[in-house]
Amino acid sequence: MRCAIALVASLLVTASAFAHTQIGTLAAAAGATDYYQVTCSDDDSGPPHSLLLQIQDTTSASAPKVGVQGQRAGEMTNSVDATSGDRNASPLVFVNGGTGVFDVLVYKTGAGADSYTLTYHCYTGANGTGIHTGTAIVVRQNQ
Repeated sequence: MRCAIALVASLLVTASAFAHTQIGTLAAAAGATDYYQVTCSDDDSGPPHSLLLQIQDTTSASAPKVGVQGQRAGEMTNSVDATSGDRNASPLVFVNGGTGVFDVLVYKTGAGADSYTLTYHCYTGANGTGIHTGTAIVVRQNQ
């Protein structure tokens, strides 16, 4: 029993070490967007190859839907949280792009203030696979 508890505790600590989330809000204007730059780097886990993204709309169901768009070097991906305010996030999406800066845009589908949780992780493998590696975020625009 002690071994099982220790294993579960270890897994929870490991998972929280990789929890890269950014909480944000978008103003009421239909065109309000937040812009981030996520840098993927080798933190001795291996050189990055892809960025994994997911968005969760945390405002009530009456608000517009929230989406995330990721881009680097001619590759682009997009994901929208299908239901505002529930516990489910959007589908996971990835952008392959190697080491460097990825542009990440959080937007909404219409007018009305909205809040969200953005999840972002850099991985050593293509298509969001491999080992988690160096991941850092900078806010460039907050609307």
